[in-house]
Amino acid sequence: MYVEFSQSAPIVFGRGAVSILGARLQRFGCKKALIICEKGIEDAGIVAKAVGSLDASGIEYAVFNGVLADPPDTVVDEAGKLALEVQADCIVGLGGGSSLDTAKASSILITNPGPARNYITAPPYFHEPKVPIILIPTTAGTGSESTTVAIISLPDKNVKSGVFVKPTLAIIDPELMLTLPRSITANTGMDAFAHAAEAITNLMRNPHSDLYAEGAIKKISNNLLKCCETPDDIEARSEMALAANWAALAFNVAVCHVGHAVADAFSGCFHTPHGLNCALALPETMALVSTAVPDCVRTVANAMSLPLNGEETAEQLGKLVADGIRGLMKAIGIPSLKEMGHSREKIVALVPDVLSNHLSTFCPVKIDEESAAKLLGDIYDTYQ
Repeated sequence: MYVEFSQSAPIVFGRGAVSILGARLQRFGCKKALIICEKGIEDAGIVAKAVGSLDASGIEYAVFNGVLADPPDTVVDEAGKLALEVQADCIVGLGGGSSLDTAKASSILITNPGPARNYITAPPYFHEPKVPIILIPTTAGTGSESTTVAIISLPDKNVKSGVFVKPTLAIIDPELMLTLPRSITANTGMDAFAHAAEAITNLMRNPHSDLYAEGAIKKISNNLLKCCETPDDIEARSEMALAANWAALAFNVAVCHVGHAVADAFSGCFHTPHGLNCALALPETMALVSTAVPDCVRTVANAMSLPLNGEETAEQLGKLVADGIRGLMKAIGIPSLKEMGHSREKIVALVPDVLSNHLSTFCPVKIDEESAAKLLGDIYDTYQ
């Protein structure tokens, strides 16, 4: 048996790193960039920082600020249309995962006919980009700047699907994350935690993904609460930015599993933030897989610095990790499904959505109707 280790794109990491954007685009031979972002990112002055670098390097630009959460394919179409109209020869995604995914997906339309949904499938398939794609995250969550997958919503089908597009360069500047609100810091941080924990307990895990995932869990456990309570702590923000990137590098190879299948089901039904959904699913996902991969769950426990005596059974390990994750969730303010107004019956009714999601097949425990129903019920019952 063999595995292949890879990284989607080079990464520039550090405070003030956004300042190199213009120079890097010059190096790629670009003349006009389309910046793709949410309006809130523009209003917060973050786009201006990127534009300053472009101006200094003589790079022309246009801005598409129409990105929406859980971006629908129609927004991708709009961004792609603008890229053609302004004759952009590169794409700059700036913002959270929605902006970065929109940037990746819309780049397809510069050289391929639309609509975007022609290229968005589950499981995703790969499109080779014909223009440089530079991705600059403003949250420490999805790690989309360093993965090939872009997740796009198809609202008429009430599902999320994806497309694989390889980015050209990731620029990670923790200073862009200092003004992130507490709720978004919490949700995106738990998304990164889920990426790492699911990657380390996945059927596709390997030494490369394990290394990144374990490192990410350590950093998240030590710094996420700090970022929520002291948002201008640049050291903690830097650690979380790196953790999110490492978690993405882990799942880009190892894939996520049933926790993300549950999160996608919640997103499609309730339209709640992806990171929040991942958080809600994570504790019981770890409890579920503990009997199948106890050594992996022990690695998660060690990375979280949980008290272990080395004699724990698989079930005890699962409970210890699940309780530890729930404790962090409470501390950073993750609400329960009950608090959000959802009934247990409504949650368990999502079994078909979990079963139909291809990510469930990567779980080390076979996910069938019975196990999916128990998982969903336990998620509701154990976090109130």
